[in-house]
Amino acid sequence: MMNENRMNDGNKINNTAIIYHEDYLKHDAGILHPERKERLIETIKYLNESGLMKKLKSIKPKKATEFDLERVHSSEYIERIKTYSEMGGYQIDMDTYIDEKTFEIAKLAAGGVMLAGDLVMSGNFDNSYALVRPPGHHAKRDKAAGFCYFNNVAIAVRYLQSKYKLKRIMIFDWDSHAADGTMSIFWNDPSVLNISIHQNPATLYPGTGFINQIGGGDGEGYTVNIPMYENSCDSDYIFIIKNFVIPIADSYKPELIIISAGMDSHKDDPLSSICLTERGYSEMSRIFVELAERLCRGRIFAELEGGYNLKALSRSNYEIFKSLLGEASNYKISDNINNISNHTMGIFNELRDLFTKYHRFD
Repeated sequence: MMNENRMNDGNKINNTAIIYHEDYLKHDAGILHPERKERLIETIKYLNESGLMKKLKSIKPKKATEFDLERVHSSEYIERIKTYSEMGGYQIDMDTYIDEKTFEIAKLAAGGVMLAGDLVMSGNFDNSYALVRPPGHHAKRDKAAGFCYFNNVAIAVRYLQSKYKLKRIMIFDWDSHAADGTMSIFWNDPSVLNISIHQNPATLYPGTGFINQIGGGDGEGYTVNIPMYENSCDSDYIFIIKNFVIPIADSYKPELIIISAGMDSHKDDPLSSICLTERGYSEMSRIFVELAERLCRGRIFAELEGGYNLKALSRSNYEIFKSLLGEASNYKISDNINNISNHTMGIFNELRDLFTKYHRFD
């Protein structure tokens, strides 16, 4: 049943939840680390100053249980992260540090993404956005990496599949870094169409996520990596989404769409060379909200991954929330083929040729 807040004249005012907990600020990734608490502080501040927060319903999550984590991660790995936290801290690698609060806050981040999905699937909200930290998409079954400890989106997927018996879930990850953890978890699984659009991994961490990495076994053709060249901009992404991602989604017919929203693909972010803007995030979000309306009764939610320029992140999150509310800014971004780079056209043609074997393109 459609939410009563939706207007009958076709202009939809969506009932949108923001999932947030002040304890997310307690995780300390290390001195001068880009994944810092101010990422959330600045976004919440901007949402309040803009007045948009008044249109959102703020919901506090609970921690994921260790049983929830074990749907994705091994019990030995979970115990290892727990022990490192109880020890007071541990350096996993040069970028990924565990402090005494990391284990509990990482469980809270996973719980936040689970709640975002629950609110949508239960019909209590039209959509939602989990503003969580630490992020999760680099975490593998038995390995923390890239600022990530538990794979939040994968944990949420397994939880939602168990509770709601979902057979087809689509993830779209626009973080500039390939979602290698998420890819490894769903590699053999056709119940998840896992799409990651990111900077060419030959030029950026994690060094994987190439176009020919398409899944294996029964999951062959359901892992989709879209490696974009440096300086790719809004129009390049919109072209790929409209002409490749939407057709593959039409073929797959997901029952739920999840956006893994990483704004380190913003032009002002220090950690990548992709050149998206707030306009691009607004338009991408709008497109996926409309896609969810058409394919899966509006079931869509977002969860935060990267994004390390505080101004760019807060304003991009603002635009995402506006699109989720049904109040997209309606920026005009040309996806005319004559304005698309040769690099992007080459990627598009290669993707279509590769995935025609697995999905229908009408």
